[in-house]
Amino acid sequence: MRIRNTPEHFGIITKILHWLIAVLIIGLIGLGWWMVDLSYYDRLYNTSLHWHKSLGMVVLGLGLMKIAWQLYTPVPGPAGLKKPVICTAATVVHIILLLGMVLIPVTGYLISSSDGKAVEIFDWFAVPSVVSGREGLRDIAINVHFWLSYCTTALVIGHISAAFKHQFIDHDGTLSRMLWK
Repeated sequence: MRIRNTPEHFGIITKILHWLIAVLIIGLIGLGWWMVDLSYYDRLYNTSLHWHKSLGMVVLGLGLMKIAWQLYTPVPGPAGLKKPVICTAATVVHIILLLGMVLIPVTGYLISSSDGKAVEIFDWFAVPSVVSGREGLRDIAINVHFWLSYCTTALVIGHISAAFKHQFIDHDGTLSRMLWK
């Protein structure tokens, strides 16, 4: 099994990062949607918020690792013959997803730390606030976090749909290249 990517194949590090981040993001989407219906006085409110913050910061770290890894070992080109417009669209979607892995957790951090309190990560350590006292920052971060989350959710659904289309309709092996074999 290859560690690094090749022009035709994804390496094991890329696959591990992809699937770990995918599971976390899908989990965070579900947790986030569930949390918005909780009131502050719900017994699960603080617990779910703590998990959401902690997992979001994990996604931030893994997302930065994924970006660094892709700079070190670029991903393979598209499988099979594709139209240039499809290749360009796929590249743009992947870049936006990478940006979402960073920007959504950063805006979540800004929301959580805007009051000057550190963000606790699984009670292991805390990320200190560096933005307290900035008027209006929390409201802006909330709006950006909201819209980025919904847009990224739509892109994730599109990404999954495209992977299935390529695998089961086009039969070009796109999805199978990211699986364990």
